[in-house]
Amino acid sequence: MKLLSLNCRGLGRPEAVQEVRSLVQLHRPVVVFLLETRRFSNDVQGLRSSLGFPNGVGVGTYGRGGGLALLWTNEVCVNLQTYDKLHIDVMVVDPVSGADQWRFTGFYGEARKENQYRSWELMQFLSVQSNAPWLCACDFNEILEASEQLGVGGRWGGRVAAGKTDGWLP
Repeated sequence: MKLLSLNCRGLGRPEAVQEVRSLVQLHRPVVVFLLETRRFSNDVQGLRSSLGFPNGVGVGTYGRGGGLALLWTNEVCVNLQTYDKLHIDVMVVDPVSGADQWRFTGFYGEARKENQYRSWELMQFLSVQSNAPWLCACDFNEILEASEQLGVGGRWGGRVAAGKTDGWLP
């Protein structure tokens, strides 16, 4: 089974949609997760039909960024579990028995450093919701190296462990 995850940085331009369409045609994924779509509506019907997917769920933007879409073919049976501006969580189930096979979470982390703790709290919450095998495709909006830091000021260095977080890094 092929899954494609893309940070679109906006699907408002026809060229951007055409680029995604080209990637979908080239790779023929069964599931596509798009983040940072910058679409203001939860309605993904136009996007689904443009990309050739019969099924999908979307989360509209909040402010200038964000927006998520999860699209899938009829080759897979998907049950929506939870969603909000930061994630779409689904269970992929066996179409015959209805038994859970594996879980997929598309995740987009809080962009503002002072709110990033919310992303980690959400991941901690999601991590205990199922024992099924779990695939998470994401943009944590997290700095991995000091060279990635733009501007002045520290960043949230919180790592969630046993429900506790540690503080800010210089």
